[in-house]
Amino acid sequence: MRILIADDHPLYREAAALQIKRLHRRAHIKEVASLDELRAAAEQSARFDLILIDYHMPGMSVDALAELVRDFPSTPLAVVSGVAGTQEVLAAARAGVRGYIPKTSSPEYFARTVQLLLAGGTSIPTEVLMAETFSHGSPDWLAKLSAREIEVLHGVARGRSNKEIARELGLAEVTIKLHLRNLFRKMAVKSRAEAAVKAVKARLS
Repeated sequence: MRILIADDHPLYREAAALQIKRLHRRAHIKEVASLDELRAAAEQSARFDLILIDYHMPGMSVDALAELVRDFPSTPLAVVSGVAGTQEVLAAARAGVRGYIPKTSSPEYFARTVQLLLAGGTSIPTEVLMAETFSHGSPDWLAKLSAREIEVLHGVARGRSNKEIARELGLAEVTIKLHLRNLFRKMAVKSRAEAAVKAVKARLS
């Protein structure tokens, strides 16, 4: 297992690496301190299983985050940040990241999130988003979804991976992927994290 931690704060990198080692003793962890170093490490190394990215390290921006998501489509990317306001979380989700980890979160929360991301799930701090719920009835896109699509979306909102959703609903994983493709189109989103955000705001979690 290979994990890349990109953060310009060495103490946080050290703490994150230590927690990951407690979860996976044989994990190979690469640490970098800027966007340029991240890209160089990714080009020089084999595929990473997870990339953790500081939202405010040198070179980072929402656009850069979206570019990384496009450049590494098979690798789950998660933001780690000392700021976890609604706008920051929404911007990261729209960029396509799989997770958002506040630096103030407990070691237990960090460990659960890393495990979930490695398993193919999604983790967005829903408590940050609950303040921005829909106040004028259900959103328009909700009426477009079938009952089965709503069940799949409910699983996404809870951070479940495709395999877990398939097992819960008694469906094939390929069927879940088809439902997700339809969901993204109807919801006008580009990622499961953004879909999860909209689902939480619609109180489907």
